This record gives sequence, C-alpha cells and structure tokens, in this order.
Amino acid sequence: MANIEIENRLDPIRGQVMNISRTLPTGAQYFTIGANDVDKKFAERKQQIDANPTSPDIITNRGPRVIVMRGHSVVSQDFAQDLDGNSVVIFNKGMEDETKASIIVSGSQSSFGQTTDDAMKDALRGETRIFADGIKTATKANQLNQNELARWEAMKKQCESYCDTLRSAIASNKKKAEDYREAILKYKPDLDLTGASEPSVTVVVED
Repeated sequence: MANIEIENRLDPIRGQVMNISRTLPTGAQYFTIGANDVDKKFAERKQQIDANPTSPDIITNRGPRVIVMRGHSVVSQDFAQDLDGNSVVIFNKGMEDETKASIIVSGSQSSFGQTTDDAMKDALRGETRIFADGIKTATKANQLNQNELARWEAMKKQCESYCDTLRSAIASNKKKAEDYREAILKYKPDLDLTGASEPSVTVVVED
C-alpha cells in the first residue's frame, strides 16, 4: 500500500507543497467525482424533437444526472508544470487512472484535497479536483444526488397529476358516449349502432 506523502520537489513553491501532505491523509486512496447522464441518448432524442415543431412527443429540457464518486489507489506521485508554468501533481503517472491536479498556491494551501463546495463545483464543471476524505466526498455527492432525485420526484408527481386528468377525461368521454347510446336506444330500440352508417346533423336553409 502506497501512502500519499508528497515531497517538496518544486523550488517555486518551496515551503508550501509540504502542506499538501497534511491535507491528504496517509493511506492508499484519493477520490474524484463526475456527473454522468442517466439517459445516454437523451441529447439525440431532444435534438430530433426540437428540430420538428409539429412533433407530438414530449421531452424535458435536460435528462437526469447522477454524481458518481470514484476511488483511486495511489501508486505513485510526481510533480510537473503545465503549459502555463503552473505546478501540478500527477498521481499514477502513465497508468489508466492517471490524475493530474493543479496545485493552487494560496496561503497555507489548506484547501488542496479538501471536500469544499467550490472544489465540488469545479469538478462537476470538468476541472480536475481530487479529494482526500472519502466519507465527506460521498456525503456531498449524495446531497447533490438527493437534490436531483427531489427534482425528478416532483416532476413525477406533476406527471402523475397530468395522467390522472387525462384518465378522468377518457372516463368522462366514455360515459358521455354510453349515455348517448342509451338515450338513442330508449327511443329506437331496434336501431343498429354498430353499423357503418354514422349519425349526421342536417341543416335546412329556407329562403
């Protein structure tokens, strides 16, 4: 099991990189988060529906998203600089789950690896952010999932109300048709209402 003990290897930030090791606990994992679309074909279907103004299909403005946390075993740590000259730390360089995170030098460096709201937002915008505390990260990720679930539960409830209204309309129309049938047969018991002929309204215009 490798630990996350980061050495001070970059002179430009000497005296501050060491603070990262105090933010990330000794252990063998760090965590990342991401937002996944539940319906992988939603964007395609929405584009097709939006392109056809006469389409009877209904679609929401976006599909549901789920926040997923991923754990990564720490095998190695390296330091480098990006194209802008900013310092970055690279975990598991050259491996499938290689993660490169920017080292933002500011004061005590206390926010590096911490599960802050800003870091979560950055990660969900596609920026690379790593998190050291799996419990806090899972808690915050699930808070976002609960919020998303509440939105879809509210929509489900509204849709159920719409469906109830439609079912009521269907039942009402059926009853009106049955009342009409009974009224006709009351006065004309021998009338065939199953034939091909259809009642019509005749208007006589007199000069």
